[in-house]
Amino acid sequence: MSLSEKALESRSQPLLLVVMGVSGTGKSTLANEFARQSGFIYLDADSLHSEDAIEQMSRGIPLTDGQRGPWIQRIYRQLCEYQAQNKSCILAYSGLKQQHRKVIFSAYRDRAGVLLHGEQGLIIERLAKRSDHFMSPQLLGSQIAEMEPFDQQVPLLKLDLAGSVEQLLLQMLSFTASLENSQPCPSNSTE
Repeated sequence: MSLSEKALESRSQPLLLVVMGVSGTGKSTLANEFARQSGFIYLDADSLHSEDAIEQMSRGIPLTDGQRGPWIQRIYRQLCEYQAQNKSCILAYSGLKQQHRKVIFSAYRDRAGVLLHGEQGLIIERLAKRSDHFMSPQLLGSQIAEMEPFDQQVPLLKLDLAGSVEQLLLQMLSFTASLENSQPCPSNSTE
C-alpha cells in the first residue's frame, strides 16, 4: 500500500471526490479504478438517469436544465446517504452546470473535484470506439458548449486526459491525500 493510499484510509472525515468532464473523457474508468484502489464507494451519475432521459440522449437530444433537476436530486440523496454512513465516495459526473455542481458538492462537508479535459479530437476518437454507452457522440458539442467555468469554492485538480490511467491515478491519489491537511471548503454565503 502506498503512502497516498494509507493517507486516504486514515481520513477523519469522509470525502466526496467528483470526477467531471464531458462525455468520453474517461470519468467512469478513472473513478472506478480510483475506488478499487482507495476503498471509496464508486457512484456513476449516469446510473441514476431516468429511462426517458437515457432514451432521449441516445437519440442525440440533450437534456434541458428542467430535465436534469430530478437526476441531480437523485444523485444528491444518494451522496447524503453515503455521507451519513461516514463513507467516502468518488462520483463520475459530467458537472456541466455550476448550479448543479453546487448541489452535488453540498452533500459532503469535505469535498473536492477532478476535471478531465483534453483535445476535442481525442475525445471524438474515444467516443467513436465506445459501443457500450447510451450517450450519443452527437452530444459532445452541446456538452462542451454547456460546460460552465469552475469557481474556487471546492479544491479542483485539472487533469489532461491524454495521460495514462496510471498517471492520472497517481496524481489523484496525491491530490486527495493532500486534502486531509487542508481546511474544509468554505460555504458559498454570497448568494
